[in-house]
Amino acid sequence: MTRPSKHTAIAPPPPLPPRIPVEFVSAKEAAEYLGLGLPTLNAMRQVGLGPAFVRVSKRRVVYELSALREYAASCTVRPSLG
Repeated sequence: MTRPSKHTAIAPPPPLPPRIPVEFVSAKEAAEYLGLGLPTLNAMRQVGLGPAFVRVSKRRVVYELSALREYAASCTVRPSLG
């Protein structure tokens, strides 16, 4: 039986695949991002309020991150000195 040499090269791990940028998030993730409960976000969507969404199937919607940012910006209140 032969012993492996101390100088045996170890192959480096294969490179990781490129990361796909996340542009869309689930309704649950969108609710967390906005600090809302999922039922609240769902109710807002049903009555036509809240951020824009994408219906990817009959039962699934996703939110684009840019739409969440725009919605949050539209809700920004600037206090006035009174």
